[in-house]
Amino acid sequence: MLLSGILSWAVVTLSTGFMRQAPDYESALENQLLMGALVQTCGSERYWVKVQAEDYTGWVTGMGIRELTDEEKDSYLRAEKWICTAVCTRVLEAPSAEAAPLCDLTMGGLVRKTEDSCGDWLKVLLPGDGFGWVRSCDVADFREVASRAASASSVCSLACSFRGTPYMWGGNSSKYFDCSGLVKLCFFMNGLILPRNAGQQIKCGTPVAHGAWQPGDLLFFGSKKPLRASHVAIYLGDGRIVHSSQLVRTDKLEEYGREVIGAVRILGDGDKPGVKSVLDSPYYFAQDGK
Repeated sequence: MLLSGILSWAVVTLSTGFMRQAPDYESALENQLLMGALVQTCGSERYWVKVQAEDYTGWVTGMGIRELTDEEKDSYLRAEKWICTAVCTRVLEAPSAEAAPLCDLTMGGLVRKTEDSCGDWLKVLLPGDGFGWVRSCDVADFREVASRAASASSVCSLACSFRGTPYMWGGNSSKYFDCSGLVKLCFFMNGLILPRNAGQQIKCGTPVAHGAWQPGDLLFFGSKKPLRASHVAIYLGDGRIVHSSQLVRTDKLEEYGREVIGAVRILGDGDKPGVKSVLDSPYYFAQDGK
């Protein structure tokens, strides 16, 4: 079915929209929303708008979103899009490296396709309804990316490619990550949607016995009694993990020194609890007939 309901719809127009706990710049950062993502609006205060993303609610500035009618939202879901596959790139006014920038675009951000191109440049329609140009090597067809069969090697390789990226609480973009934000983006770029926080992610997938871990499994750290996951890492194999702790880094478990309190397997055949396909999400694609 198509998205509908009593709430209004909007699309994120910034490369990374900062979602805060309260309508104030001094309020805690809860999450980051990537360009082109759909949200529902459910309140406002001054220039702040309260929005509900697929799995999170918080406050963003009004200039970071564009409101949509139900018809515009449905049309947007059906439109063909490019997804940014570069860590970060820029959308320019013209198909030239010397052209003035319109905005930046980070990995996972979405822009609509047009039929125009010029050499190595593609003309795109931004969520805020302006046209710009991006290098073709920095984007890929969104449906093709969403259709990928996620593998341990692709997830682990992408996570390791972010080594050195600074830690930021609430970070969910290729510029800054917290631990669960790194996990979420790496699986999103492989066609799977996970919940936002470690405490939610530990409830996903299939539990894995201690020591039976395979590359691509998620390992959790925190307290056992009561069970509370406060940190998550991606297992690389051979006793090594990649995670965001002060910065994205790889560690040997014995050197990291924290006890694993649980592990889950997200990858593999069959449906996994709490794991959604990007293709099946009504926040990214029209779900006609469902």
